[in-house]
Amino acid sequence: MFGVFDHHRSRGPFDQWASADCNEMFFQFVKDLHKDNEIVYEKLPEFENYKDSTVLIVGGGPSARDLDLDEQEYDYLWSINHFFKSDKFKDAKADLLMVMGEPDTEAPDFLQYRDKYKPAIGFEIHDRWQGYKFDNYEKYFCMHTRFYGRVGGGVRMLLFAAALGCKKVMFTGFDGPEAIFDGDHAFEPGKKSLPTIFAHVMPGEICATFKLQYDYFWDYIQDLHPHTQFENLGGGEKYHEKIHR
Repeated sequence: MFGVFDHHRSRGPFDQWASADCNEMFFQFVKDLHKDNEIVYEKLPEFENYKDSTVLIVGGGPSARDLDLDEQEYDYLWSINHFFKSDKFKDAKADLLMVMGEPDTEAPDFLQYRDKYKPAIGFEIHDRWQGYKFDNYEKYFCMHTRFYGRVGGGVRMLLFAAALGCKKVMFTGFDGPEAIFDGDHAFEPGKKSLPTIFAHVMPGEICATFKLQYDYFWDYIQDLHPHTQFENLGGGEKYHEKIHR
């Protein structure tokens, strides 16, 4: 029920089914697909620049509101879903956004942000994109990791950054489910949505699942990418205790 490698579309070896789905769903822009046992992604030319860089990833948890971008030293700014709706970040230039399955990619505010700042925009394998007609934006890409889990798309972005060879990955807004229970969201105030698999699951069990999966995740990613340094800038500290210091 809560396996970290479970995905309802999986069938056989990860690299085979994930690359097949990417080629089918995203055929309009897939040209050069990287695939291995842990991740598949479309190789945009600019991804070559990420090697040995520092990336800052902003998640939607309330701790993101405390972040002062001017106080951080980083090369690239990444975020997720409705980052562009935030009063705090709507005028910040993100270099990469992962859409996952939520934002309306035809909404005026999405298009306005996209066309002004020109971020790379990534899509995971999701039933929503089956048969979807993408426009001709030149910086779309797809990305999917074998690790899926139930702790949010931000962790898959951490994996992606490490796979691109980033030297350091800083993050904030990965606060855990307690803030979600309260609708305390940095991008969408009042948002309380959790994965549907948590329907009818008690809050204590949800928190325990997050802790278990985050503990597994940090062991997994640091074993897989030992040369990437990870730093939590704030939020969800109990879920990130296993980051190596």
